[in-house]
Amino acid sequence: MFLTVFLLCMAGLVALYSASIHVDAPFFKKVVGKQLIWILFGILSSLILVFTQKKILFNGAYIFYWFGIVLILSPFFIGSSMAGTHRWLVLGPFHFQPSEFMKIFVILGVARYLSKNDLVISSFRSLIMPLLLVLLPLAIVLRQPDLGTSMIYILLVFPMLIWAGARAYHLFIIIAPVISILTAFNFYTFFIWVVFVLIVLYLSNEKIWLAIVLFVLNLSLGFLTPVLWNRLKPYQQNRILTLFNVEADPQGSGYQVIQSQIAIGSGGIFGKGLGNGTQTHLKFLPEQHNDFIFSVVGEEYGFIGVAAVLILFFLLTVLLINTAFRLRDRFSSLVVIGVASVLFFHVVINVAMTIGLMPVTGLPLPFLSYGGSFIILCFILIGVVWNLSMERSR
Repeated sequence: MFLTVFLLCMAGLVALYSASIHVDAPFFKKVVGKQLIWILFGILSSLILVFTQKKILFNGAYIFYWFGIVLILSPFFIGSSMAGTHRWLVLGPFHFQPSEFMKIFVILGVARYLSKNDLVISSFRSLIMPLLLVLLPLAIVLRQPDLGTSMIYILLVFPMLIWAGARAYHLFIIIAPVISILTAFNFYTFFIWVVFVLIVLYLSNEKIWLAIVLFVLNLSLGFLTPVLWNRLKPYQQNRILTLFNVEADPQGSGYQVIQSQIAIGSGGIFGKGLGNGTQTHLKFLPEQHNDFIFSVVGEEYGFIGVAAVLILFFLLTVLLINTAFRLRDRFSSLVVIGVASVLFFHVVINVAMTIGLMPVTGLPLPFLSYGGSFIILCFILIGVVWNLSMERSR
């Protein structure tokens, strides 16, 4: 796991070096130099967590959670407001994004609840509290607004619920309203989805009144989609529209995706080589050092470089799941699955975003994208896993 993380960090530093190779500034003023410093801070944070007693993580899980809630609320009062957003907390010379660190606090809180000895996970009632633990920070972060991070909060909880043994039918009940809203943008997809919901409810053999309520709820949410659409910010609407027709606004909301696709596609099999990416170095590709670092890898190292990075992420995910299997302690196992979920969904959403399969959400690529808050979080996640995986040797 350590070797995999090291190789990913090296790939990120090489890509950042290439992205800043023509910048006339001292090394530690460039993004690659700053990233190296943040990586060192991340390694230090990881080592501190390695030598932290597990009972502190377990007993303090709820305390950490509420501390995180205070943190993500802080930017509304003492943070830095940029373009109507409240995402950053400013403490002297340091700027950091509290919503990033809330991810590990949510994992600890949900894992602590799901590891209760008297919890009957087969009951739908037992799923209410984990969902509330996720929905509270999700609602706050949506107000900042930060759609990408809020997506991670809701996505990480489902693998944890599955790992804890929740019924598939109950998970379907939870996620069905969201799919009803998404499919309602098109009549035919919504019709197919409604038929599918009817079939699932019929085969579930649940009480007839419950099936009727669930069906009406999903149908009603589909009809409310226009109202929810109008509540989105204009830039969020444009990003979604760009997903279906990237050429609709080539100089506006579709510009980043188009330039990213050009960069990745022009890399071919072996890429153009370090420092030779035209999209990167002629500044056609915005945000190339953070959200679109994958495009830099694709342009300069081609299919081979992209495949190597994705294989490393796949290997890291497999190692994390294998670690969760080995751990006998329920809390530790759930935390590791939560960590694997955060990293996995970050990779999937970021890569899909850069090639035009998902709207641009602003989610960085783990260990590769530039950003102090996120790279430190990534090392914190690995440090927690490292700590919990030492359980047997202790």
